[in-house]
Order: sequence, then structure tokens, then C-alpha cells
Amino acid sequence: MQRSFSTEAIILNLKPAGENNTSVTIITPDKGILYVTLYGGPKSKMRSVVSQWNCGIIYLYENPEKNQTKISDFDLKKFHSTFGQNLFKLYAASLATELTIKTHCGGSNQQAFYLLQGFLDGMDLCNEEQSRLGLIRYLWRYLFLLGVQPDTGACGICGKDFFRTQFDNDMFSYYNISDNFFVCSDCTLQHPKSDFGKLSYNSLYYLYGITNLSPKDARNIKIDKNCYEQLKQLVFFLIENNSGCKLNSIETSVGIL
Repeated sequence: MQRSFSTEAIILNLKPAGENNTSVTIITPDKGILYVTLYGGPKSKMRSVVSQWNCGIIYLYENPEKNQTKISDFDLKKFHSTFGQNLFKLYAASLATELTIKTHCGGSNQQAFYLLQGFLDGMDLCNEEQSRLGLIRYLWRYLFLLGVQPDTGACGICGKDFFRTQFDNDMFSYYNISDNFFVCSDCTLQHPKSDFGKLSYNSLYYLYGITNLSPKDARNIKIDKNCYEQLKQLVFFLIENNSGCKLNSIETSVGIL
């Protein structure tokens, strides 16, 4: 039985374990979330590289007798220095981390790993405004991973294609909470419900672009402040409503995220 192995990993969380050791939560593309132990006190050479959101190749040793896996080495490939300099990035990374852990990678270890890696790397290269839109895109894509992303292409009642013809920025669609689909304005008049949330067609197209366009083209879609606020409210609601648990990162970041 092979006890030693290596894999790509992102360091998600660290907690003290005893006087000198650290309990480390990591995500890998093949095994998903793992809880491993880093031995050694403050003078350990790995303490400086095994830090939150660092990414690299981790070397692990499994000890079945103790039911424990320890870190033998960590080959650091990427670190995210801007997170400690910007409060939004710090909280956004914390939210993505908490979501990944609490939903157990949404049932897809590999997709969750590379989705998180892309989000962290991209945010590190962007300013705060770009990172805020990056968080919207990340959470919307994570809804797809969870299997609950609503269709943005057509009305859930009449089936009308929202974007078959050029849409008017003054037009609105509506999100039906109980049925998890978007509705055109005509159907809303015919089927009024109290749980319809208003969303401009420009906001809806942004979500459509995240799902159907290339990442580069999706990033190039322009939205104004009102659209951003609509998207933020909707996506945060959907991610909390479908993650199956309360997300502390959202609760404690009022006014920041």
C-alpha cells in the first residue's frame, strides 16, 4: 500500500493543533477537501509556505494506524499577496473558501478546484472593482456546479427567447423564487406572484454571458452600478439559498462584499 503521494493543492484554512502543530484544510482536484496535519513549531521551514490560499504541489504521507495524514513537503507555485492589502479581496476569498468546504466541492472535486484556483488567481491580478464582478461570475458558475443555476436564455413560463432580438435596456425580466426561473414581463402581467424579483435585461444578459460566452467575452460585458447591485443581491440570495447552510462570510461582511 502506497502511503506517500503528491498532488496539486490550494491551502484553504489553518488552525492550531496542540502546542506546535497545525491542522490544515486543503482542496485537491482528485480527492477534494482533505484535512491534513503540518508538524513542527514556528521554526518549521514549511510554516512560511503553507499559508492560506497558497497553491502548489503538496507531498503527503498517510498513516493508517493513527488515521492521520501529514504534510511532508509543499512546493509553492502561487501566492496571493494582494489579499492582505484589500479588505474586499480578503472577504471574497474567505467566502469562496467557506462555500467550497461547506458544499463539499459541489459534488465535483476537479471543477471546484479549478474554478476556485481561477477565481483566486484572477482576483490577485485585478483591482477591487474588477474583483467585485469576478465574485459575481464565480458565484454564478458555482451555482451551475451545484446544479441549481437558473436558465437565463428563455422565459420559464412561455419559453420566449430573451435575446433573440436586440433587447431594450429599459426592459425588465423577473426571477421567480419558488420555481427557480426567469420570466418575461408579459408573463408577469398574466401570472402575478409576490416572489418575482425585478432584473433588467442588461443584468440578465450579463448572467447569460457568464454561462454561454468565453471568459474573456463575459468579462468585457459592461454593466452599470444598478445592474451590479441587482446581480449581487440575486446571486448572494441564490448561493445562500442553495448551499444548504448559513455562510458566515456573508453574515460578517456587511458593507464589505
